[in-house]
Amino acid sequence: MTIELQQELRGYGQWREQLVQTIDHYRSWLETYGLKVQEVDETLLNLRHNLQSERLVIAFAAEFSRGKTELINSLFFSDTGVRLLPSSPGRTTMCPTEIFYDEEGGSYIRLLPIESRLSDMTLGEYKQRPLSWMQVELDPSSPVQMQEAFQELAATKKVPFAQAQKLGLWNNDGLSSGLDDDTPETVEVPCWRHALISFPHPLLKEGLSIMDTPGLNALGAEPELTLTMLPSAHAVVFVLAADTGVTKSDLEMWRNHVRGTRRNRSKGLAVVMNKIDSMWGDLRGEEAIEQSLRGQILSTANILEVDERSVFPLSAKQALLAKVKGDNDLLEKSRLKALEDHLAELVVTSRQQMLHDAASQELNRLIGESHRLLEAQITDMSRQLNELKNLDLSNQDMTGKLMEETRLEQQRYLSSVDAFQAGRRVFVAQMKLLIDTVSPDRLDPIIKKTRKQMMTSLTTVGMKAAMKSILEEFRMTLERTSEAAEETRRLVKAIYGGFQDKHGFADVKPVLVSFKDYEFELERLFEEGEEFRHSASSTLMEQTLVVQKLYGTIISQGRAILAQAHKAATNWGATALNPLIRQIKDHKNMIESRLEVLRKINDSSESMDGEITKLEQSLKPLEEQFVALNAIRNVLVSMAPQADPEPAPPGASSQESAPKPHIRLVAG
Repeated sequence: MTIELQQELRGYGQWREQLVQTIDHYRSWLETYGLKVQEVDETLLNLRHNLQSERLVIAFAAEFSRGKTELINSLFFSDTGVRLLPSSPGRTTMCPTEIFYDEEGGSYIRLLPIESRLSDMTLGEYKQRPLSWMQVELDPSSPVQMQEAFQELAATKKVPFAQAQKLGLWNNDGLSSGLDDDTPETVEVPCWRHALISFPHPLLKEGLSIMDTPGLNALGAEPELTLTMLPSAHAVVFVLAADTGVTKSDLEMWRNHVRGTRRNRSKGLAVVMNKIDSMWGDLRGEEAIEQSLRGQILSTANILEVDERSVFPLSAKQALLAKVKGDNDLLEKSRLKALEDHLAELVVTSRQQMLHDAASQELNRLIGESHRLLEAQITDMSRQLNELKNLDLSNQDMTGKLMEETRLEQQRYLSSVDAFQAGRRVFVAQMKLLIDTVSPDRLDPIIKKTRKQMMTSLTTVGMKAAMKSILEEFRMTLERTSEAAEETRRLVKAIYGGFQDKHGFADVKPVLVSFKDYEFELERLFEEGEEFRHSASSTLMEQTLVVQKLYGTIISQGRAILAQAHKAATNWGATALNPLIRQIKDHKNMIESRLEVLRKINDSSESMDGEITKLEQSLKPLEEQFVALNAIRNVLVSMAPQADPEPAPPGASSQESAPKPHIRLVAG
């Protein structure tokens, strides 16, 4: 186990827990001072849940026999003292595997039968149905028992040729089975379609999740891996063999299934040149070996079009041996540390920065609103206190003038409230239109009809036509949603602006929703789906089942994107006016309180000192609230993962954003 990586992950876990505690402190602050609002509390609880269930996902991709599983063993599980995951010759993982720690579920292997490929359900949908999986219990105290249980990941079986075709695991080149006969009687296929592994390893308990994806054929047969799972990983390690270099199948996997999933996130990519121990002992000597390695690094970087600093030559086999035996010289010679440092420093810290940005943006907005509203209350009460202290009791005209000014302000306020209520009714109607445009109730019948057309179509052309129809419907839905959102945004700005101009309210900027990210994500999904279908592995793609899987994945992901848009619209509708409503209530209470005080003073000058005392007593807890809130705010600022320029005060500018669909907090 790498100490550096464990330390980074432990720090990451502690930082994440501190952020959860900050949310808890803010919720307690709201409840203590009677400021708890259901919509805000739900937002905070959702944020808290997402942080606690967040996992740092590192995916490994490679063709067979590149030593990928051995690399996972050496990086993460050498402390068990055994080769935990099956990686010996002829015994390697045959199905995509996710390794994590499920605190509620305990220690287990869940295996999804290969026959599930005949269903139109996606892997994501199957994950919500534990009974569809075969479960093997694990004993974390016995590495040997776990090692034996993991052998099931390498299980294969022979099925009739026709069955292999139905499963989409055979093509005319015989790539799936390694056979040359075009029509064999039986074909060897994996027993399992997908595996989920949970056990309480220290790194996994800190939030690490490992995704092990087998060779090109598995990626070609499971579009969901390429379109959903690899893009969701925070880092992808692509493994090559130093003794073969970049082969044709390596390059195809890289271009069609790895590099394309990262888009502009090349920082999360690492390329490993494994098996450099095959060069050890060369008669040419160490210097020649070093020159040869240097040449391979440059060649690999050039072919894959990556920075040479992202290419790591190493020997996973020797690294595992060195760690188990405690041989530091051999460990250094294996060169594993460079990759460990890369994962520890770059991947973990960059993910922490992304998580901080996403979480603190929402927290800063909410805390900023509380801060501005509380500050306005303190300012109003302090002004009222100063007015009373400076009031000349012998001058009845002055008291009367203050009362008259306050009554006029109350009238203006009531008139504005009437206008606000009218605007609010328009807003509610507009929000209903906005939410209905992207409602699942409207889309699901269309999706069901399209899926049925795809299932009954006998040609790729027919399925593509159905797919084009549903994607066009998705696009039109988001276009209508964006148009409705623009109308609603203008209305919200007008409602806020009216009150702020008339009554000098604190300059609270409304949170504005945007659907551009969802439109972009939908287009990206379709483009990657088309690239996948037209990739060099199209021999598989022409099989009806695999094309159905491809388009089924796109439809499922498209629906998920629209569901996120629907949720964003619903949440925005429930909270968009809340800061202004709170200001209106506070302003109403302030006016009524001022009038009451002036009436008492006007009736009896003896009540002046008593009212001043009451105001001072009311001001003190507000100031204490303010200090407590500033303490929470300062903790949040101090938690930034790296030294950045001083951020602008919360709410200083319009927060026009929506949750990024491609930035996901992975849970289970």
